[in-house]
Amino acid sequence: MPGARDVREVLGLMPGDPVSWTEHRDGEVLTYTFAGGLVTRAEVPGKDDALRILPLTRVQAALLRRLAQQPSLVRGKRVFEPFAGSGALGFMALHLGARSVDFLDINPRAEAFQRWTAAANGFPEGTVRSLTADLRTHPVAEPYDLILANPPFLPTPDCVPGTLTSNGGPDGSRLLALLLDRLDAFLTPEGEAQILLYQPARDGVPIVAEVFAESLAGRVVEFTALQRPLLPFPAYRAAYERRYPAERARIRQWAAALEAAHGPDLTVSYYLMRLGPRTALPGVAPPGPAAVRFVDGHPDHLLTEDDVDYVPVDGRRR
Repeated sequence: MPGARDVREVLGLMPGDPVSWTEHRDGEVLTYTFAGGLVTRAEVPGKDDALRILPLTRVQAALLRRLAQQPSLVRGKRVFEPFAGSGALGFMALHLGARSVDFLDINPRAEAFQRWTAAANGFPEGTVRSLTADLRTHPVAEPYDLILANPPFLPTPDCVPGTLTSNGGPDGSRLLALLLDRLDAFLTPEGEAQILLYQPARDGVPIVAEVFAESLAGRVVEFTALQRPLLPFPAYRAAYERRYPAERARIRQWAAALEAAHGPDLTVSYYLMRLGPRTALPGVAPPGPAAVRFVDGHPDHLLTEDDVDYVPVDGRRR
């Protein structure tokens, strides 16, 4: 049914906050109108389609807020949004003064949503490019100043029929790895990346900091946890078992393998990862391991246990 709702109260957003939005539903399409004037589109979360265009949640709002509060991050910059989907992150950057944005997604449905948003907002010709391609083979003519990414990031057992837009492989990092493997091709030494993740963590440190230490060396790495409390990994495993009871044995094998690789007492959480400018040139050993810092998240954007996305097992919305 067509209809509109103001989601500011749902997400803890204040009127006048440029990141707050109202949401209008027409069938399976959601149109978001932001307080700052930007309009974007996505699809309803319950759509039974592996190629669905994911809607906005409190998780994406955390990164949108960072851009709005730190406009120097985007002003005059060439921006790249891989795994773009609706393109909300890149379009917000353009709205806040970025010079241009390139969107890339392997999902062939994403380009139509991005073209609609570019036209609806009247962005000048040449400031937006929508590319349907594989990140692994996409040629890069010139590195970008800023990367904004929300890759498929859910840790997903191989026995679970995950979706293209959510399945991040067994540890949630399969698609992130594609970006980090080519980070120096996509990002200038002075540039930075802002990446949304859902990660297992050991002693509060997301495992990406260890697994991709070589790719991250030479850049400052900052993590902001986006939920409180962190979810114990056994509770995440149990949620998969409830959703896929016929696969309980293989789900437990998946969980045991992760714990064997990364240690017991894991937690899982949404994180916003910032990769800062290089402090050492590619191929030159930095003076030590990548510096990992932790930044407190804005309390309005921390998911809590009553949030529908607090335990985001892949396939939960089907």
